[in-house]
Amino acid sequence: MFSKILVAVDGSEQSDRAVDTAIDLARKYDGLVIALCVYRHHSQAEASLSMVRVGLQGGDTPDQALKQFATETAAAAKARLIEGGVEKVEAFAKRGHPARAIVDFADQRNCDAIVLGARGHGDADGFFLGSVSHKVVGLSKVTCVVAK
Repeated sequence: MFSKILVAVDGSEQSDRAVDTAIDLARKYDGLVIALCVYRHHSQAEASLSMVRVGLQGGDTPDQALKQFATETAAAAKARLIEGGVEKVEAFAKRGHPARAIVDFADQRNCDAIVLGARGHGDADGFFLGSVSHKVVGLSKVTCVVAK
């Protein structure tokens, strides 16, 4: 039933619960799990105002720092999935608006399900426009599992 499962991760506690849920599904259905961490692109104006400064090297930009964080977050999720007994695992970091990027990626990869946390490390956008999980459920054409 679920041969290809996308789990959206952002390093939050809810994201960890989503990984645990993906482990359960993958073990039950012997599915491939794809861990995806989406980071948001910053315009030049946003970048100049960004609070993302930790770990920035000489020419690094906030986008580069966020990409590195997303790559590490996806890799950590992949490691947890493997430790949980999932044999088929992939991990990716993508830039974009989280909800749209998650749904588009799931469509492109022909996923049967999307697993994500109820709340994560959102920004003010999420507060005013609704959570990423709510948007994903509304936009997706496949089964969505929201871990709490």
